[in-house]
Parts: sequence; C-alpha cells; structure tokens
Amino acid sequence: MKHLALFDIDKTLLVGSHFHYLAMKQAVKNVYGVENPGHVPNLQGMTDLQILYATLSQEGLKQETIDGGIDECMNDMVTYFRKNVIKENIICLDGVKDVLENLKQFGIPRGLVTGNIEQIAWLKLEKIRVKDYFGFGGFGNESADRSLLVRHAVERAGNIYGTFNKENVFVIGDTPRDILAGQKNGVRTVGVATGDFTVDELEATGADFVLQNLKDMKIILKIASEMGIDVNPGSYPVQD
Repeated sequence: MKHLALFDIDKTLLVGSHFHYLAMKQAVKNVYGVENPGHVPNLQGMTDLQILYATLSQEGLKQETIDGGIDECMNDMVTYFRKNVIKENIICLDGVKDVLENLKQFGIPRGLVTGNIEQIAWLKLEKIRVKDYFGFGGFGNESADRSLLVRHAVERAGNIYGTFNKENVFVIGDTPRDILAGQKNGVRTVGVATGDFTVDELEATGADFVLQNLKDMKIILKIASEMGIDVNPGSYPVQD
C-alpha cells in the first residue's frame, strides 16, 4: 500500500523568511513601477501568483497589464531572493527533521504543496538542510488556485512512483487554505498549528487530523497507524 506525504513550507516546516516579502516588493517596483504596495488581507496560504495578482489589482492595474509582466516579476523575485538568502534567519520548526527522516526510513515519498515560487521554495529548504528529503511538488508560480498545486504534486508523484489512491495521500499545512486545497482533491488533510491558526480553528475546517506541532507524537503515531506503519516502540526510530 503506497502512501504520499505533501508538505506546505512556510510556518509548517520553517519560519523566518523575511526576504521573500522584500523580493516581492522589489519585483513589483521594478516591473510595474508600484512602490510600497498595500497589504493584502488574509493572505495566509495564498500562492505567490495569487498574492501578486491581488496586490497589483488593488493598486488599480488592469488584468492585461498584470499578465504582461507577471513572468518577469516572478523571475525578478527569484533573482532578489537568491542574492539575499544568505542573510535569512530561517529556522526549521521543531520535529520537522525527525518526521522527514522517519518518512524516508519508512519509504514514504515526500513532496511539496507550497505557495512559494519553485526556485524560492528550494532555496529555503536548502537553507535549513532538508531539501534532499523532497524531489517534486506543486508550486506557487504555477497557479493562483492552491488546489491545482495539490493536483500537480500528486500527478508528479505518480509519474515517479505510480498511481496513488487518494485515501493514501496526506496534505500537511498550517492554514485553512492548505486543508481546503486537499479536500478539493479528495485527499486526506493534516493541520499543524505552528502558524497563525489554532488547533480549534484548523479542526473547524474538517481536517482529518490536527497537530499542535510536528513533535505532537500522539497524533503522529495515530496517523502512522492509519497509514499501516508498525508503530511499536522500536518502529519510530528518530524521537526526542
């Protein structure tokens, strides 16, 4: 029985990426001439493409103007972020490396479903030394609809490992948008309260499981059990 784990990045695996926002701000200025764009409300879980469209639309730019520069804008973001990632104080969240290592040891493929532009996503993961745990995903430059990113990730996993049954695919993230994207694809969902939403708020979305964090061993072992993993005391080899 094959299983697949798909992770969000920001506030699920890591925190502290300041230059991602600055990259977007600088790119919008360079490409569209918009300085100090207004804040987009409730952007948690939005894709970079979605945030760019929302930001530029509220600045009064027409759709065709946004479309005409959007690829250049995202490329500009990547260039800026790559130059500045060395300055980032990105922190890997507690429990992340243990969970990823255990999934690897159990032979469960790991992918990404992230609002980050793909190149920025890989740079962040490289910064906290977990990039090698992942090989594919759905990324924020591909669509403004996060549910399509889940579809892309599942399809790419299928091209590598063969077809997965939806009940064996798990989307893990810290926002209601992560959960909704998984639900729209009919896969299972895991909320992690390491971002801006509480356990209660994530449970209210109808997530299949909700963890306080990725050290929440009770729920992690419950998920493992439902995935058919032997969870006797010696079977989860990396623990604090």
